[in-house]
Amino acid sequence: MKQKVLLLLMAALFLASCSDNDKTNELPFCQAYITSYNEFGAAMLNLTQDDMTEAGFSLGDLISITVEGTEIVMPYYDGFYTRNAEYLCVAYPTYPSVCFTANNVGLPESLSGLEGHAVTIRMKEKGGCLDVQQALSMKYSNYREDYPNHSDAQFANARAVSAGNIANGVLHRTSSPFSNDINRAPYVSQYLEREHVQTVLNLADTQQNMQTYDMPPYSRTLWDGGNVILCPLKADPTADDYNTSLIAALKQLPSHPAPYVVHCMEGKDRTGYVCALLEGLCGATYDEIVADYLITYANYYQITPEQNPELCNTLVSLRLNTCLMYYAGVTDESLLPGIDYAKALSDYLLSHGMTPQQLDALVQALTENN
Repeated sequence: MKQKVLLLLMAALFLASCSDNDKTNELPFCQAYITSYNEFGAAMLNLTQDDMTEAGFSLGDLISITVEGTEIVMPYYDGFYTRNAEYLCVAYPTYPSVCFTANNVGLPESLSGLEGHAVTIRMKEKGGCLDVQQALSMKYSNYREDYPNHSDAQFANARAVSAGNIANGVLHRTSSPFSNDINRAPYVSQYLEREHVQTVLNLADTQQNMQTYDMPPYSRTLWDGGNVILCPLKADPTADDYNTSLIAALKQLPSHPAPYVVHCMEGKDRTGYVCALLEGLCGATYDEIVADYLITYANYYQITPEQNPELCNTLVSLRLNTCLMYYAGVTDESLLPGIDYAKALSDYLLSHGMTPQQLDALVQALTENN
């Protein structure tokens, strides 16, 4: 009861502080509090995008958030448009409220466990990050009829991966065949059945998640048959738990029958990073890896390098290149096109716990026709 009264009191103070800004501050200013932390380590606040707008903030502004005496300057976006571990404040469309976090890695321990603590938001530069917001604030539809020129496979973001020496039809990538949160699971399931996929590398779900899904028929067959390797990841390839979990899953893959499919929810970031690793390991060039990565943006947003070269370059730089630089052990993005990925990614896997025999088995599983 006391906690409820305290939260109501804080909510009242929050509304007052937001509504009176024009009288007391030259620049937009707001006070709020942390209500909870989501599964990705982001601090959820007791305000919505409408509250932020009323307080004078707009998407693309550069703001600061102060909590427990620590001030952090960050952009305010409606998506996760920064590099890994960079701070940002997000009004994500499917989130119930605004949050702030370090992209893909979550907040550090010093900023965790602070439910109920006050947060101060100040304007640093109006429109300071508007160019990125406008470039990356892409929305896609979850309705099949909104993609009249797409095949069912394109709508499902489902395709074979053929970069480098990967054998024809051995490796596929898709959105989720199990969760229908984005209305694509039935189309993915049909694709997997048509391609005779036998083994799933699931980068999104825990055992508990899987028990909650009303799965399409072929997806249910794969799950009930014990043909799903669960490897839930955050989209941060630099994290220790990411590497530990992924490499443990990749060690298992050759002992399961091909064809294989890799998926997360959308088949975009986590799937893109893992497929980039497998492609490079099997001899793909940088251009091949980039080309496959960008097909996802054509499938969801109908954006192509031919029509939107600058936007595609920005997407690759912010998302894919950060991952490849870590895999390849370089800090200079300009070096990426010239890297021998088969060697670099072999070294990466060996240095993270894979044996030479396990590495050979993985490459063989992906490059030999079954």
